[in-house]
Amino acid sequence: MATHFVNVFIATFPGLGLPQTVSFPVSSSSTIYDLTALASARLPPTGTRLFLTTTSNKQLSPYSKAPISDLLSDAKDEILPLRLSAPLCGGKGGFGSQLRAAGGRMSSRRKKNRGENNGSSRNLDGRRLRTVTEAKKLAEYLAVKPDMEKKEKEARRKRWEEVVELAEKREEELRSGTKAKADTKWLEAKEEASARLHRAFRTVQETQPAPPTKREEPRRLVLFGFEEDSMSDSDSDSDEESESAEDVKGKGKAKV
Repeated sequence: MATHFVNVFIATFPGLGLPQTVSFPVSSSSTIYDLTALASARLPPTGTRLFLTTTSNKQLSPYSKAPISDLLSDAKDEILPLRLSAPLCGGKGGFGSQLRAAGGRMSSRRKKNRGENNGSSRNLDGRRLRTVTEAKKLAEYLAVKPDMEKKEKEARRKRWEEVVELAEKREEELRSGTKAKADTKWLEAKEEASARLHRAFRTVQETQPAPPTKREEPRRLVLFGFEEDSMSDSDSDSDEESESAEDVKGKGKAKV
């Protein structure tokens, strides 16, 4: 197959000091490695890694030995458009969804404010738009109200049916005696465990010696700098002296 020249057009981006499009001819028999080498010679030196991509967003490997004819849609094409790109720092994503959510909030707020602002306006019949909107909402509610009440009644009836069914099931269990037997066994096991616990506690109390009790000493009350014992002693002494004096007086009177 005869070789021919292919005009390569590289679309650049601002900040490199280059025109919007850089073009140069290259032989159709050249490899992608030769193409990237020629493109690098025409680009200014930068600290950022640059790479070439096709219009279908396919990245060109600078070490590929494949001919550039593989990049052409037709072997006879004489134009090869490429784009110069730089890698961007990646993140966790979600920025697009955040933008869409913010746009949705802005549009809903705009629509809401528009309705509030135009609510006091009147239509051709002379009615306010706010009144018309409220009437439409009321009509929609009245249209769905019977269905809502019907669903509520059905839910209430279903709930009562479940209650009645549980009560009948409980009554049947009590009549059959299966539940009562199970309850009796549980009560017997509980009483037996409680009795064992009481017996063990009583055994521990009987085997363990009682701790010696300490005799509490009477508290001494201090009043006006004198202890209660000294005051009681002085009171007893004064009582004895008064009794002896009365005895002496009585004896004197007897002598007279």
